[in-house]
Amino acid sequence: MRSVPSIDRFVEDRRARWSRLASLVADARGRVSRLSADEVLELGRLYRVATSDLAIARRDFAHDAVAERLNDLVAAAHALVYSEAPASSRRLRRFVLVEVPATVRATLPYTGVAFALLMIPAMVSYAGGILAPDVAAATLSDEAREHLSRRRPGSEIPLEMRSVAGPLIIVNNVRVAVVAFAGGLTGGVLTAFVLVLNGAALGATFAVLHGSEGSGALLEFVLGHGVLELSAIFLSGGAGLRLAWAILHPGERTRGDALRLAGEQSIRVILLVVAALGVAGIIEAFVSPTPLPPWAKLAGGVTTGGALWSYVMFVGRPRAHRRTA
Repeated sequence: MRSVPSIDRFVEDRRARWSRLASLVADARGRVSRLSADEVLELGRLYRVATSDLAIARRDFAHDAVAERLNDLVAAAHALVYSEAPASSRRLRRFVLVEVPATVRATLPYTGVAFALLMIPAMVSYAGGILAPDVAAATLSDEAREHLSRRRPGSEIPLEMRSVAGPLIIVNNVRVAVVAFAGGLTGGVLTAFVLVLNGAALGATFAVLHGSEGSGALLEFVLGHGVLELSAIFLSGGAGLRLAWAILHPGERTRGDALRLAGEQSIRVILLVVAALGVAGIIEAFVSPTPLPPWAKLAGGVTTGGALWSYVMFVGRPRAHRRTA
């Protein structure tokens, strides 16, 4: 039967080499060429050992802060060990197929918090709007309510306007995502505000339209792009909360070092968010406002959303880890 050491013993036995690896990463300042030949060899050796330590930490101490801190250290060392010329096709493939999905997976706890910050206010405002229709109606102007109630599937964006609407939709969605991300620099206050506000507005809108034909039309409109769009907002909010956590809880690092590392991770997430919002914007402009049957739009929405989350959850995972008895 495998014996699991205590967390204190686990950390104490490895603290010196983790500290040395962190020192080499700091000395390199993002470029392995700043290290001597001996230090480069030492960096590679310590990185491989730290990777094994991380596998053990995730297995035996997954809910302890040491696993998160060690993950950050391994991620920073990984960027140095596998650094290549910026234009290298191999470097680009590794970035897209390994680094981005691995980073997004590492920030999933923050993404989960962002999900709750948007969806809970959405459900509360929807339920409140059903119970108090007059209060919900006050959140929208008379013109907006009339426009929404007169919506019919396939008529939301005129055909001649779709080529113009597409880029505008993408820019607007990216703007919301960037604000949610950058809000992490306020300690997460602005990020939480943006998520709660958008969630409450979403719930109130559906509450105002409850029982009308406009409600069905709005739901049908968002079927094709809604999964991608909401997923991108959750991811960008999670990236912002990751920044906030680095500011509020830097751990053993200086606040500057913690924020720099969190920023590098969050930027990878935002690059995926921008790509997802680009696809969602194209769908919203050219597919959602068409008279396609609801099942076809739903199938497209599930397919694109499933592709995004399959990429996040499965691409770039190590094929096997050597388990330590």
